[in-house]
Amino acid sequence: MKPRKLAPRAIIITLVLLAGLFYLYPTFRYSQLKTREEAEAQVIAQKMGVSFPFVIEALYREDAVLLDKLNSLTDLDASTKADIGSRITKIQTLHRDQMAGLRKKAIKQGLDLQGGMHLVLEVDVVQLMRNLARQRDARLDKLLGTIQQQLNDDATRDFETVVVDVFDAEDVKLSQYYGEAGESNTTVISMITKQADDAINRSLEILRNRIDQFGVSEPTIQKQGSRRIVLELPGIQDQSRARDLIGRTALLEFKLVADQEKTQLILKNIDRVLAGSSPISPTTEAQATAANGSDTVAAMDLTAEMNAEAGASTTDTSAIAMESGATPFSGLLRGIRGDVAVPTESMRQVRDYLANPMVQSQIPDGVQFLWGAKAEPAGDGKEYNLLYLVKTNSELTGAALSDARVDIGGGGGNDPNAAGQPVVSLSLNRDGARTFSRVTGANIQKRLAIVLDDKIYMAPVIRSKIPNGRAVIEGSADVEEANDLAIVLRAGALPTSVVIEEERTVGPSLGRDSIRKGTTSALIGALLTIFFMSIYYRWSGTMAGFAMLLNLFLLMAGVAFFGASGLGASLTLPGMAGIALTIGMAVDANVLIFERIREELETGKSVFHAVSAGYDRAFVTILDSNLTTMIAGLVLLQFGTGPVRGFAVTLCVGLLANLFTSVTITRFLYDWYLTRKNITTLSI
Repeated sequence: MKPRKLAPRAIIITLVLLAGLFYLYPTFRYSQLKTREEAEAQVIAQKMGVSFPFVIEALYREDAVLLDKLNSLTDLDASTKADIGSRITKIQTLHRDQMAGLRKKAIKQGLDLQGGMHLVLEVDVVQLMRNLARQRDARLDKLLGTIQQQLNDDATRDFETVVVDVFDAEDVKLSQYYGEAGESNTTVISMITKQADDAINRSLEILRNRIDQFGVSEPTIQKQGSRRIVLELPGIQDQSRARDLIGRTALLEFKLVADQEKTQLILKNIDRVLAGSSPISPTTEAQATAANGSDTVAAMDLTAEMNAEAGASTTDTSAIAMESGATPFSGLLRGIRGDVAVPTESMRQVRDYLANPMVQSQIPDGVQFLWGAKAEPAGDGKEYNLLYLVKTNSELTGAALSDARVDIGGGGGNDPNAAGQPVVSLSLNRDGARTFSRVTGANIQKRLAIVLDDKIYMAPVIRSKIPNGRAVIEGSADVEEANDLAIVLRAGALPTSVVIEEERTVGPSLGRDSIRKGTTSALIGALLTIFFMSIYYRWSGTMAGFAMLLNLFLLMAGVAFFGASGLGASLTLPGMAGIALTIGMAVDANVLIFERIREELETGKSVFHAVSAGYDRAFVTILDSNLTTMIAGLVLLQFGTGPVRGFAVTLCVGLLANLFTSVTITRFLYDWYLTRKNITTLSI
């Protein structure tokens, strides 16, 4: 063999190793910067007196969260605040930009190593059917309840089959509630199934948008079965906030508030039916009011004002009793700033009353009671929850929303105390702005409620026509809450609710412990393997051990490459088990080669011919064994999820690295050694 034949292989090996260094360097550099960032975050947490997880998570969300928290602290002197502020700014500018670029190229760590949340969500297809129905009645509610029960009893049952069986059992045509009148069950169920599939796909996309804006690094979002979605959120520290962000349907609606007279009549009739009297008609009420004045509800002076974009109301914190007598329902109510309010301690009783069929019978079609989004403080030191009577049909929905962003209130909105506080500014698209202009123009001096997930955030009086399609949602406690609300609105409304069926949380300390133990076990296994090979195969075994180390190097570089390429490769705890398995398989190929070389030497062949024959004859066996294992690994990679997929990644990459090191690199080392001088014996 002539030395010149080694040059092409030397070039190839050198290029592969350089490529491995290129793809592993970002991981090394990112680890350095991450350690430095955690040290800085620890200093910031100690100086601010807040938790370390809060600082770490806030660093990668809204930039103002930490700075706002810092400015709100009154027990720190100016120099300390300046030092903390400079540290925060440095991390959130230059340091974060470096981290962001490196994180995309570094080895991705799975949930079990990095810590975070694993969620299994089930899309509520029964609620979707309820939303799709042309009409709703007690019979439909019973049918949907049966469908829900059967799906809960057996999660593997086909949704389409359950729906058809339940409706057929009750001898009810699906076209009675869905599709067009007279359509066959086959046509209608096909439409419902299509809507359900579309709802799941839309939910996937909406959840992905929300999580991307939430700031989660490398989330896993995938469909499981026909109704479930699997989420893996590495690095999440605030689990309750993540659950709230994911589970909210975010149905934004603009609804007109019912007239004061209608509200008073309904309240009086509720009192009468609860007291055993007959309700009165609107005509009788009008006559009684003209003769005696209202004897049920104190006049509610709706002095709310709306500015050019969304609106404002006066702030009177006095609580006024709404009923002079101890009536069953309105006696629990109070008047605050012209609105009906319920003391916090009476909330449960009022909810029970509103759920009473007798009370529901006194609420006319076309209107409904909705609660305010949060409790309101009053002058007596108590908190009250506002109760609104609004029209059931929406004037406008979130489908018309084009943007939602966090701004700082100027004090001219619904709450004068909102000056300097975070608000969510809404911008409507062209059609939405046209509709909004028409609605506000036709309902001047009436109140328009901004409703999100059946909770009213504000209900200002329309003072003038609003043609620019802009509105403001006030009432957020801080920038974080306002930012979460804006994220949900921008990402869109889920087509139906989602239920968290399974939740697992992995702490970051557990992940670090897993990495440490996994790395230690892999190193011990590698050292023991090298020791055995060196004893049993002497110089050749030492060379095989060196090739095994290169195998590990290329394996990690391969994981980094596939992860940076967007193919979803990440390192997990089972993946580390795959690395340990690869260590054994890495020398297995060399064992086959060495045994074949020994056999050839025993036949009397020269060292050069024995090495050449040993590699040639062992290659087919090595290729077959690696290829069959690779097929199994690819199947796991395609159909596996979570930990199984992590194992498959390292297995497949390890097999490719194994073929290269055992066949190419060790063969190159043998040929280089044999061409240096005339070798008559081989240490094997």
